[in-house]
Order: sequence, then structure tokens, then C-alpha cells
Amino acid sequence: MDLLEQLADVTVPPVPATPTFTAGVRRKLYPRLLALHVAEFALGATVWAAGWFFAALFAALRFTATGSWPQSRGQEATRGDAH
Repeated sequence: MDLLEQLADVTVPPVPATPTFTAGVRRKLYPRLLALHVAEFALGATVWAAGWFFAALFAALRFTATGSWPQSRGQEATRGDAH
């Protein structure tokens, strides 16, 4: 007997009642989704925000030391005492 014939003989349990199924989803899935969202925020968004913060901090320190902002694409350097 091959695998498909064996699977044809297996009885499939009935679908649980709607309130029971919904309660099970809420009990098992929702805490996992919340934990995943918190972990994604902590590891993704926080690191991204910290990167931008340190880039701005470095630019401010560079301005303090050199008197000009770091150049962006398509901009020419500006001095702190620009007219």
C-alpha cells in the first residue's frame, strides 16, 4: 500500500466549534504575535533610530570641529558663518 492509499484510510477529526477554535487562537497565537512585534520593534526600529541619531550627532560634532556641515549628495559645503 502506498502513501496515498494510507492517507485515504486516515479519519480526519471534525473541525472544532467556532467559540472553542476562536478561544484557542486567542490563547495561543495572540501572545506570540505580540512578542514578535515587540522583538521586531526592539531589534529593528530601535537600531534604525539609533543609527540616525548617531549620524546626526557625528554631523554636529564635525560642524563644531570644522565649521562646515558634512556634504550631502548634490550640495556644496557651507560654512558656519555663511552669508
